[in-house]
Amino acid sequence: MKRLALRKIDLIIYCICILAALASLVAGIIIYNRLPAEIPTQFGLTGKISGYGSRSAIFVFPAFELFMLPVLVAVSMFPVCWNVPGVTITEANAPRLGACIRNMLNAMLLIITVTMTTLLVCQTKDCNAPSFLLPALLLLFLVLVIVTIVRTRIIGRNS
Repeated sequence: MKRLALRKIDLIIYCICILAALASLVAGIIIYNRLPAEIPTQFGLTGKISGYGSRSAIFVFPAFELFMLPVLVAVSMFPVCWNVPGVTITEANAPRLGACIRNMLNAMLLIITVTMTTLLVCQTKDCNAPSFLLPALLLLFLVLVIVTIVRTRIIGRNS
């Protein structure tokens, strides 16, 4: 199956995520020498700091963002990578399924970007992460997956 073309909204989301990751990376470089020797590197279920590490850990979150972007873009572009339960991907339904799956992956990418940026700010300020962060993430990812599964099944039945 051929590669799916990028939509304008995909490019906008990818640019936002790249710019956010690069801004985080540049901010880390700028403030690196002003950080204490140890910064928060781990946050518990309630957002409380549960571990400290070297200040070089300031680059972990931007690096994770920059790693996830090409992975999610590649997965969204090639239908052969998808595992859509109960739906056979054909040339006819691939564009509709592609839009559905790409929407989910784009939303996940935005959520990852916001989360990594939030945690980076918490690292630099040596403060706890918001207590609602993990429950909100889990709920958002669950809703995204359920909605996408329902939509892909509908597309599969109608094609």
